[in-house]
Amino acid sequence: MKKSIKCLSAVLMTSVLAVSAGAVAAPTFAGAYDITMSSTTGHTYTAYQVFTGDLYESGGTKTLSNIHWGNGVDSDALITALTGDTTYGAAFSTALTGKTTDDEKAAAVAAQLATYSSASDLKALAKIIGAHLGTPQAGLTGLSAGYYLIKDTTTATSMPDGDTYSEFMLEVVSNVTVNAKDTTVQSTKTVTETEDTVPTVTPNLKVADYDIGDSIPYELTFTLPSNYADYVNYPITFTDDMCAGLTYNSDAKIYYGASDTTGTDIAFTSGGTSSYTGGTLWTSATVDLKAHTPALTAGTVIKVKYTATLNSNAAVNDVGNPNKNHVTFYSDPNVSTTPGAGDTTTPPPPTNDTPDDTTVVFTYELVFNKVDDQATPQPLTGANFKLEKNVGGTWTDVTALHTGTGAINPSKTDKSTGAAVDTSSTTSFSFKGLDAGSYKLTEITTPSGYNTIAPIEFTVTATKSGTAVTNIGSTVLSSPTVTFNSSNAQIAADIQNNKGIELPGTGGIGTTVFYIIGGLMITGALVLFIVKKRMNIKEK
Repeated sequence: MKKSIKCLSAVLMTSVLAVSAGAVAAPTFAGAYDITMSSTTGHTYTAYQVFTGDLYESGGTKTLSNIHWGNGVDSDALITALTGDTTYGAAFSTALTGKTTDDEKAAAVAAQLATYSSASDLKALAKIIGAHLGTPQAGLTGLSAGYYLIKDTTTATSMPDGDTYSEFMLEVVSNVTVNAKDTTVQSTKTVTETEDTVPTVTPNLKVADYDIGDSIPYELTFTLPSNYADYVNYPITFTDDMCAGLTYNSDAKIYYGASDTTGTDIAFTSGGTSSYTGGTLWTSATVDLKAHTPALTAGTVIKVKYTATLNSNAAVNDVGNPNKNHVTFYSDPNVSTTPGAGDTTTPPPPTNDTPDDTTVVFTYELVFNKVDDQATPQPLTGANFKLEKNVGGTWTDVTALHTGTGAINPSKTDKSTGAAVDTSSTTSFSFKGLDAGSYKLTEITTPSGYNTIAPIEFTVTATKSGTAVTNIGSTVLSSPTVTFNSSNAQIAADIQNNKGIELPGTGGIGTTVFYIIGGLMITGALVLFIVKKRMNIKEK
């Protein structure tokens, strides 16, 4: 998401400014000075001369005398702002009493500025000066002695995500190194893993796997910056970019700090099609955090918790189903206020976005190919299967894991056609939309003439790293084939049926046996008759 309007933010550095109110003519300056920024990564800085004068350095103290207005400020507008300020106006009005010339006014303003030493006063005064700038210097080198305001003038397109503009820096210039005080603002997104077989819940992950139809818990966090106290107003906007495989459940709550355990319901509103094809961009703007009671402080973590359902559009591959988030925040602590309702002339405060932070949810497919018991197994029709998942010790049909109106479940289809299973033609069965866990495959219809297989219990495993699953596998299945790429995340196994015993029928070996036995019986009777006959003749 493109950053919104960017503006300036700053850190005011303490310096010593000694003044002379009696100067009437501008001196001739000798020498040139350089400002060196300690860090310029991703940032550009510009100097504005507030006062000119003669520079004297001794023992680390810089004294500027014979002071005049520099061309880096609109002196008339600045005087009006200083004398009209609710906090400092009385002091500057007194200091300027009786001063009529520009040089007298410059010296008086400089003298009054030198009386302030606290960081809060100096930051507030720098904001006033920074609102009334004039002509910038051409660079940070070759500068004449003077009192300068250094401004972060980084363009919006080149500002690093998550950065704020450095606060204004005031410095009496000789050759000097200045430490910029820009701040990096952070947000994170995590997903919670819920295991079904041995019920466990693991939060704060970047990657997880789920069944289609499962409700997935997400958490977004934003940490208030170190210079939060310098902002007058501070609303933030969470932006969540969901892929097509995720459906937001409209249950988001926002938690203001660790002490908030109940959360406040917030309404996410659709922003249209997101960068994920077919997905949706959801946004929610908070109230002004500076108005929160109790007051929030730097380092406080703001959280948004919500759930999304893994729907039937879920990707079943090694890319998974990504979901990314960033937070839009005010980036300029120097802006004094947010425009009120109907104010079309005051520009809104500048904003920036935290870098996108992404989580990914995966789901898998199990394929069972029904084959016969030939030496080279052939596809076999007439079968059907039920696949159950061990959910907390209870075997549950995967196609009925979720109940109720509109419930979504993993699907069982003919792998070849994607249609519903037809036992007369289906030889390959797909169960799509499953996560890791323990399963049991049961044959509920057996091909005619074949023996029903015993139920097969097995486990699906997944190896996770970073925001990716690097491998999936299975135990027990006798011939697993794992395909895990951008096309699918699939474990396939051949399920073999053994043919039944072929019993004899009419004209088969059974009648032959019967005839043999019958023949033996007749032969035995004949032998017995002959022996008996001979015994009778002998007796006579």
